Amino acid sequence: MKTLQIIIALVVLALLTGCGQGFSEGGYFANVKALVGEVKTDIEEISRDDLMKIMENEELRVLIDVREFSEFEEGFINQPDEDDEYPYAETFTVNIPRGLVEFKIDSQDYWDDELWLEMPDKEEEIVLYCQTGGRSALAAFALKQLGYTNIKSLKGGYRKWLDPNAPEEEAVKSSGGCG
Repeated sequence: MKTLQIIIALVVLALLTGCGQGFSEGGYFANVKALVGEVKTDIEEISRDDLMKIMENEELRVLIDVREFSEFEEGFINQPDEDDEYPYAETFTVNIPRGLVEFKIDSQDYWDDELWLEMPDKEEEIVLYCQTGGRSALAAFALKQLGYTNIKSLKGGYRKWLDPNAPEEEAVKSSGGCG
């Protein structure tokens, strides 16, 4: 456990000291695109087609939409049709907004009382998504820091899910000396 704490401290120190092009002179990210770009180098993203395949093969149980409640109500992945039939019957889409995901992900009461779904363990595959992929990347990074080992973020987000030809948002990626 002490080793993990040291590693986390070193990563935070490297980020705060300005390693990479995404930082300004003061050791902070120049903008949110730079932050997301840096985070994406440390998480796994999944394509729309690969997500569809694992849901078709019934290999994914939990899909977390980290958009706000109002965005979720307008539509979500694996939404039931007018007959209440789900396209991917074994995949459960739950809405845990980005601002709450770290607080709710391991709350047994939340999963039991609010989501009515068995809480995933830290090794279970979980895919996160938002509108374009930024918030889900940040959430995936945070969950990795909390010990979740099989977290993925949907590349391009819900927008890419709805339109496979939608352009990808450009993230500023660092290319500097952190290794």
